[in-house]
Amino acid sequence: MKKILLASLFVALFLGLTACKSQDEDLLDDNDVPINGDEDPVIDDDPIIEDDATINDVIGLEDTIIVKNAYFNPLKDVVITNQNNEDITHFLHVLGQVHYGKVGTYTLTYSMEYGEDSFEKTRLIEVVEGVIQNETATNPTHTKETVQLGEGSYITGSDASIEHPINPLYIAPNLLTKAVPSNGWWTALLVQNYGGSNGIYTNPLRSSFSNEGVEITNPGSGFVQYWNPEGYNTMANFSLALPDFHLKSTDLNTSYQTTVIDYSDTSVQVSMRNTNNLSDHMVITYAQGSPYIFAEVANGQSPYIKLATNGVSNYEFFTVGGNLINGSSYTGDGIIVKLVQKHVGYQTSRPAQVGQPTYEDRFFLISAPEGTVFTFRNDNHPFGLNNRIDMDLQAQNYFSVAALDKLSEGNYYHEHAFNRSLKGDVSYVIDYTSSDVYTTYHTAYQTLRTDKSETLLQFMMPHHYQNTDAELTQYKIRTVRGELRLYEGNYFQTKLAFNGVIPAMTHPNNDAFSEDLMIEYLTDLASRTKITDLNNFLNDEGPYWNSKAIYPLAQGIIIADQIENESIKSDLIEKLRYVLVDWFTATDQEDDRYLFYNQTWGSVYYSNNDFNTASELSDHSFTHGYLVYAASVLAMYDPTFVEDYGDMVDLLLRDYMHPVKDDTAFAYLRSFDPWAGHTWAHGFGTFAEGNNLESSSEAINSWVGGYLWALATNDQALKDAAIYGFVHEVNHAKTYMFDYSKTIFPEAYSQYAQVAGMVWGGKYDYATWFGANPTFIYGIQWLPNGEYLSSYALNASELTRLSEIYTAYLFAKNHQIDTWYANMWSIQALIDPNEAINQFNAELILNDDYPSDLSQTYFLIHALNAYGSRHTEYIMEVHHAVAASIYINQQGDVHAMIWNPSDASQTVIFRTPTNDIIEVTIEAYSFKSIRLND
Repeated sequence: MKKILLASLFVALFLGLTACKSQDEDLLDDNDVPINGDEDPVIDDDPIIEDDATINDVIGLEDTIIVKNAYFNPLKDVVITNQNNEDITHFLHVLGQVHYGKVGTYTLTYSMEYGEDSFEKTRLIEVVEGVIQNETATNPTHTKETVQLGEGSYITGSDASIEHPINPLYIAPNLLTKAVPSNGWWTALLVQNYGGSNGIYTNPLRSSFSNEGVEITNPGSGFVQYWNPEGYNTMANFSLALPDFHLKSTDLNTSYQTTVIDYSDTSVQVSMRNTNNLSDHMVITYAQGSPYIFAEVANGQSPYIKLATNGVSNYEFFTVGGNLINGSSYTGDGIIVKLVQKHVGYQTSRPAQVGQPTYEDRFFLISAPEGTVFTFRNDNHPFGLNNRIDMDLQAQNYFSVAALDKLSEGNYYHEHAFNRSLKGDVSYVIDYTSSDVYTTYHTAYQTLRTDKSETLLQFMMPHHYQNTDAELTQYKIRTVRGELRLYEGNYFQTKLAFNGVIPAMTHPNNDAFSEDLMIEYLTDLASRTKITDLNNFLNDEGPYWNSKAIYPLAQGIIIADQIENESIKSDLIEKLRYVLVDWFTATDQEDDRYLFYNQTWGSVYYSNNDFNTASELSDHSFTHGYLVYAASVLAMYDPTFVEDYGDMVDLLLRDYMHPVKDDTAFAYLRSFDPWAGHTWAHGFGTFAEGNNLESSSEAINSWVGGYLWALATNDQALKDAAIYGFVHEVNHAKTYMFDYSKTIFPEAYSQYAQVAGMVWGGKYDYATWFGANPTFIYGIQWLPNGEYLSSYALNASELTRLSEIYTAYLFAKNHQIDTWYANMWSIQALIDPNEAINQFNAELILNDDYPSDLSQTYFLIHALNAYGSRHTEYIMEVHHAVAASIYINQQGDVHAMIWNPSDASQTVIFRTPTNDIIEVTIEAYSFKSIRLND
């Protein structure tokens, strides 16, 4: 959710296994996404690898010839598949290196262990003199076309009447044969040269591109700075924008061009070329979680490092073993650079005081081939210090850079510094019986030297190591995103529980709830959302603002059905269908609301560009998620809607939640970062601090909508993707937005707040895009107010933490809620529903920003009062058509609220704390509560 940029703050900040590998598919061809019915995936010691796993086919490992200075990617056009024809290339290990800038023949050895199967293949790569051929990709101009899908339609081709994103200009042509990703940690590189010099955060390092070359910085844990805008105390934890050093090749001009030449779930490769020249003078490999950034050059005598001159007292150079290097040169396979007393922050205090600078020594390991000559010299340093390191890599062409926490770590990191990530894959499988989500992080990698360790190193972020049993090393490094811990290996797995989610709650079963009041509030909702009222959100041209009308409508339909008021239900169904059909239909007349499919990006956006959903592909999961949620509810109560407009919902949904990798029509889980475990809101991430996420709750709601739609349409691939995304998004919110573990926020931050209003690649803010009022900062993580919010308090310890967070909010407001009452009382109801009922005041909501929230708020807090808190000791086995959430009240009664949007009765299985089975049959098109512990 974005409104108006809080300019003063952000100026100050700036200064200071269903994830299938795809075949080409026609747009929305359902046959390309398999539905496996009720079959449960096999769960064993490694749920991703089946017991009978075998390597089926090996493609692309023939000997080959390349032209000198044209970069050689050892995995380009290489595909390894298993017995199910799934791509398992990420299991590969490659030995050897190709010096693509030196004529000769090079040997690479490819090997893989997969289950009980394995293979090894030697490949010869010959580098010859020649002219580099420019690859081309067909990107024809498309004429405007209206495409019919069922009763709905959308526009594609050329449409000058609406705004569009810039085409991806800085990407290798061969990568344009599939939908182009956006909403990533590196995607600024696609739309601007140098990526606009914006931040690329791999955790632990920060990087960017400029005329000076590739910036490499250890941002550390940052510092907290305070501001006092609009009379509100606010703050941010961030790092100073002072680079540590730059990498460059002497063959690159002052200005050059960056081009993305490869990417995966967790990595990206960037070539640096002179304008109008195809020679890959330097290629940078980034991998999330890697301690290293790798550089390869066409000319082994060309690379150099220029150390920062601002905010650094001195430089010292050491051997890998920690011995001080005296003199102007050193020959070996690595050095350690010490930036003495680097300026890293300030002593600060509230409300906005900035005191003395703070300093820390920074250590960097440079690992290179044996016999590399490092020469230290002055390059225009104002005090004559040796701030430049020229490197002669002799017969080789690679080196890596890593940040060290201390000098004594050099030998360890150097021993592993010759293993380069090639392709990262993040995949998942749902254990339907236990309702657990297993996520595997697997990396194909290349060992450049066989005399060093062949084990890959990876830093895990908190959300990884808090949910894995993988054995970690003693090595750690602190970042803004918390403490990273080092792991040896190219594979690890996390496990998260899926405890269910439903679109709303069932009828409160106690006397405190008044149906008469409920009808009054629903009548008010119906009266203020009139189809003929052009001033209401219902008719706003902006899809985000439509969501402010249709979410309460969808909730109202469920509530009206629960109290058996057919008149109100029919009225709300008509209004909800009206809005959705308007968006899902592109007419030949003047049409203010329709969907557009961009064939270059493989993305869907709106005729309205509010919040840059079109021009920057921003906020897609937020906005799409509201419409998909509403469509999912409508599918329950108006089954003809699925038949008439289901394909249009799929079109919109697959833009942000497409479960197929490497597809031509849509990017895989476009808005989601598989490594970071959460949605990025901005389409390209063109900010100094990287991409950002503001409303974690709206991101969570987008997965709720996708899950409910998958149930309504019996689409297993989408269902599993939605469950995977949901559990990770909730876990991310608890880990980073609210710091449930109390290990992320530093004390200077947590003593004043228990929430991050915005999470970025390199910072987090106690602020929002539209104001610094604490109600906004906390509330943006708690809207819309639906049943899914109970996922913030799944057990007693989480409920305690949520209570602490809410108490911190009330303290920040002097215990006086000033706006967004519906959201705040919904959280209060999770903690103490009786107190929420006592505080509830219909007039306050009716005179607030979103009066339509009245009916759903009244229903929600009374349902929480009746059913109690979430309960995880009982679980429901994951079902292909039915959703459920389980609650326990103060009397110890355990209820399951069960949602069946299918056209047939369904039998679902619940498991008790002692693993006894309870079978429940629920009728078609029904939503009801069942007591499980009678």
